[in-house]
Amino acid sequence: MKRQILSALGITILGVASYASTFMEVKTKDGEIVKFDVNDVDEVVFEDETTPVDTTPSSNHEYVDLGLPSGTLWATYNIGATKPEEYGDYFAWGETEPKEVYDWSTYKYAKVDKYSDLESLSRYNFGKYRKKGVIDSLSILIPEDDVTTVIWGNEWRMPTNEEQRELVEECYVVWTDSYNGSDVGGIIVYKAKNADDKGKFVGKQQTPLTDYTATDAHIFLPAAGYLFASDTFYVGKSGFYWSATLYEASDAYSRHIRFYEKDAYFYYHFRQTGFPVRAVRAK
Repeated sequence: MKRQILSALGITILGVASYASTFMEVKTKDGEIVKFDVNDVDEVVFEDETTPVDTTPSSNHEYVDLGLPSGTLWATYNIGATKPEEYGDYFAWGETEPKEVYDWSTYKYAKVDKYSDLESLSRYNFGKYRKKGVIDSLSILIPEDDVTTVIWGNEWRMPTNEEQRELVEECYVVWTDSYNGSDVGGIIVYKAKNADDKGKFVGKQQTPLTDYTATDAHIFLPAAGYLFASDTFYVGKSGFYWSATLYEASDAYSRHIRFYEKDAYFYYHFRQTGFPVRAVRAK
């Protein structure tokens, strides 16, 4: 036994033998005495059980470097999922927990019952994130309202709409009906191998370049659709992913990326709708 590690938990060293001695005795808290031949002990290391260990959620989630100019790193799967082809959970913009019903009556920052109330909703009824209002003038989600930060830890956040644009404009994007044989459709976003490939979207009826394979750096965004009230829409046909950016023209909407089998573009949608979320972090 050339190296013996003794945990400080439950072990007390009674003494180390002199040079003439042969054994070292260790008495544990349960009264057991353990003897070691000092000739076999090369080193004694005390390990404190209370030594801090990095257990932050962020250390448990994979990400990919797609070579983006900003250095932004994208997670490999959605919040609430455990692998890329899972849809994960759906969240209203600025909320941090999934729920059963996604409409204005259940939305955290505004409570109205029908779309005819949208005019007054936009003017008066938001309790937070009123870019045009007098409440806070917030236009980007802050950490306490960012589901990625709340669930995964401080190293993670929701991408801004500009970062979503960067993702599409700087990468090579391919629609697939079945990612890795999973029968789950969506887009594969590859790290571009040359400048000519950046910003290209390869649709369903097009043939992608053979240079790009599953072994290349990429992320997959499943076409998870969205939740309105308690119903899902466009599942398997379109992807809707929240950004952290409030829509500049109306407090009732927030910006997102949307894609389907032919294209990806950027738009805005009512904040109370349930969209999936993909997290990012800094390099």
